[in-house]
Amino acid sequence: MSLLSKDSRGFALSLDLLLALIPITLLLGFVAADMDNLLYQMEDTVFRSSMDRSAGDAVSTLLETSGDPTDWEINGNTNVVGLAQFDPSKNGSMEGTIDPLKLAAITAPQVQKLIGSNYDFYMNVSTINKTGSPVSLKTLGNSSFATATDIVRVERVAQASKFKVISSVVGQIRYLGGSRSFNIPSFQTSFNSNQTYDYWILIGNNIGFTNATVFINNNPINFTTSNMTNAAMINSNFLNINSTNPTVYYNNTVTLNATGAFPSSMDIYIIQAPKNTISTQINTASVVPKKSDFIFYLWLKS
Repeated sequence: MSLLSKDSRGFALSLDLLLALIPITLLLGFVAADMDNLLYQMEDTVFRSSMDRSAGDAVSTLLETSGDPTDWEINGNTNVVGLAQFDPSKNGSMEGTIDPLKLAAITAPQVQKLIGSNYDFYMNVSTINKTGSPVSLKTLGNSSFATATDIVRVERVAQASKFKVISSVVGQIRYLGGSRSFNIPSFQTSFNSNQTYDYWILIGNNIGFTNATVFINNNPINFTTSNMTNAAMINSNFLNINSTNPTVYYNNTVTLNATGAFPSSMDIYIIQAPKNTISTQINTASVVPKKSDFIFYLWLKS
């Protein structure tokens, strides 16, 4: 004989269903109570991922491209700003090598256009010098990043210098004697570039040479023992430029004659520097590219 009547069986089944619904109801309650927190965490993750991507994309564009157009620092028309030095021989950008002229010319509005109007930024480029204090090459943007509640920091190592070397012979004039002639790679100038920049000759790491003459398109510039380490500005009249074709670049030939007792060594650089640069600012420390810190901060505007 059954312990439960037919009516009692129905009651027991209903009770089982009710008991089964209790944990489901509790689970739904917990989910509903925590839904706001879940949504907040999802939104925060998406927001942070977007900031990370924006900062990373901005730094990649700045360090890996020369911008559009590639000579934006000269013509002043910038669609996309980029800092990588442009190599005409390869018709491409030298990724990770910062062009000093571009670095000097870059402005905060150009970077703001790159990251969009929703963000604030701060950028600092300084040389890595383990034997002394780092030298800041460029700071740009809002320096109050320390007060931001959420900030993304991107750091890269790049090659940078204060002034741009456009032609050089380094490590090849070594342990020589007597009077020697050397052909230096040519460099290019245009009428427009000559309006913005001056061109200099720097003899570095000189050991033993007592005099030297550098010919720019067969025009002589003399160095003696007293001024061998001083940078010399190239007379603009020595350069191949044409005012009727101001944007066209022309080659300038360079020849070096140097005299010294054995063993004599030197390096030679042709420098492109902004107008009003003084000779004491141009030295091997300021023209030879070295490892530098590129630090970029990005945060949401308040």
